[in-house]
Amino acid sequence: MVSLALPFQTPPAEPPAPTPELGRFLARLPNHLADRLTAEERTAYAAALTPQRSPHWLDFKASLPLPGSGLYVAVMIGRERRSASRLRQEGQRSLSSTLIVASVLIATVIAGCLSAMALIKVLKILAGNSGDLWWHTYAGPL
Repeated sequence: MVSLALPFQTPPAEPPAPTPELGRFLARLPNHLADRLTAEERTAYAAALTPQRSPHWLDFKASLPLPGSGLYVAVMIGRERRSASRLRQEGQRSLSSTLIVASVLIATVIAGCLSAMALIKVLKILAGNSGDLWWHTYAGPL
């Protein structure tokens, strides 16, 4: 076996920069615990904390900044993977909650359709009036 001796001191390899998820995790740990983590443990935690691809067909999340506070909206559509016992435990197996969610979704779709129909009707009425309308100067005739 041949060994190679370098005439100068090599600096130790720098650990890779932590991922944002690992950084937030380590910031929440007390310093005496975070300092004791080995490189192998940090790598394992970084892999465990990395976000995974969503199993949903549609996964839409948005933060709406409103004055004074914000609003978070999430819409997810996909196959139900939770067991019946877990759904009962979370109170989502009851008929009343299912009916409420279904009626809110149906009401939202109906309201959107009615709004679109009303907008089209108003635009047709305005376009049917004789004379140039104010938006013709910007968009041309309809």
